[in-house]
Amino acid sequence: MRGKAKIVNSQDDARVANLTDEIIIEMATISVRYDDAFYPENYDKSLKEGDDGYIEPIERFENEIDQSVLERFGVNV
Repeated sequence: MRGKAKIVNSQDDARVANLTDEIIIEMATISVRYDDAFYPENYDKSLKEGDDGYIEPIERFENEIDQSVLERFGVNV
């Protein structure tokens, strides 16, 4: 059985699909990973855990809105 997925590429498509600004903002929200660890200037990023000189990453995740999606659908926040 095949689905009936529609591709939404424009403001007109979003209007036909009854997408509200709130739904578009939710769909445009992505989780971005940052590494806050300090690494020396010539740090070898190919080192693996357990290798001599390896520095453990300090990961931080933040939700951010992909502005290009908002622009595509004409949403202003």
